[in-house]
Amino acid sequence: MTLSRYQLSRLLIFGGFALLALSTAISTYNFLSQIFPGGTGFSTYAQPVFITLSALFAAAGWWFLCQLEVKDSAQRSLLGKAYVLLGLQFSASFVAQLLRTGGVIFIDRFSAPFWITALGFGVGAGGFFLASFTIWKIVPMAPNA
Repeated sequence: MTLSRYQLSRLLIFGGFALLALSTAISTYNFLSQIFPGGTGFSTYAQPVFITLSALFAAAGWWFLCQLEVKDSAQRSLLGKAYVLLGLQFSASFVAQLLRTGGVIFIDRFSAPFWITALGFGVGAGGFFLASFTIWKIVPMAPNA
């Protein structure tokens, strides 16, 4: 059984979000454990909350986009652009994560969420770009008479 481009794009996007959720779960565990080596200020505890909310909002937006059908070329163009922009957002986040690699060591559990987050953004970006290319190939549905 082979995956269509559409199915593959959905799988990659879901995989990206799943990796972000895993990263958030590990970060939350690390923050809640008493041995976290980070700071104790508001931003230390607020950061995982906002990262989680950001991923949930993006996942909800993606879910709503998946419910739309292409009925004409204007809608196909809008959906294609939406997926490209989501791909660019995930790509920018992926690059931002990679730019922080200088101070991250892959040896302990505290740096694992960093790498999982970077991977999640990279996988998700690939899925969004693949979805945008797939949408451009869709033939618009004929309107009901």
